[in-house]
Amino acid sequence: MTESAFRPTPEMIEAVEEWHQRRPEERVRRALVPVLRDRFHLTVTQAVEVIRQSHVGGANAA
Repeated sequence: MTESAFRPTPEMIEAVEEWHQRRPEERVRRALVPVLRDRFHLTVTQAVEVIRQSHVGGANAA
């Protein structure tokens, strides 16, 4: 999959929402981009796109 063809899945968007629900000290200990990269085997660019789409409401996911 090329970077331009990447589309975040609903599961990826949900992972961002779950991360935001964590306690602040947990979020500091484990930053969001590495969480997404490890969980979904994403590049940094893809992880940032997931975060960006989650702030748009996830409407473009899937």
